[in-house]
Amino acid sequence: MRRWPLGAERRAEIRADADFAVELLVREAVSGKPLSTPCPAQVVNISRSGCCLALRRLDCGGFHLHRCLQAPQDYLLEFNLPLPGGDARLVTAELRWLNREPDDHAMPFRAGLALVKRPRA
Repeated sequence: MRRWPLGAERRAEIRADADFAVELLVREAVSGKPLSTPCPAQVVNISRSGCCLALRRLDCGGFHLHRCLQAPQDYLLEFNLPLPGGDARLVTAELRWLNREPDDHAMPFRAGLALVKRPRA
């Protein structure tokens, strides 16, 4: 097992810095049933396969995000990604990691998401 040096970049893709608000929703992966109410989040950076969100808290509308780490295949996270021209695209992702920023931020928690393709209905 390779141990990464502290501060070394481990991403396969370059992420672009971003700064826009989204509403995050947790759904059951199989049924699509909503498990939370929408909670505010801020996109910090994004790539073709993932993104990082900033959150005020880990309790997302009555659903604690740690549950997504325990069984990531059971939960999907959704949000509308704003596009140029005022449109938006529904994005579906799996939670990969959570951490807390050491500094005093208004949104101290960070969530790493891997974007997933959903089958078309």
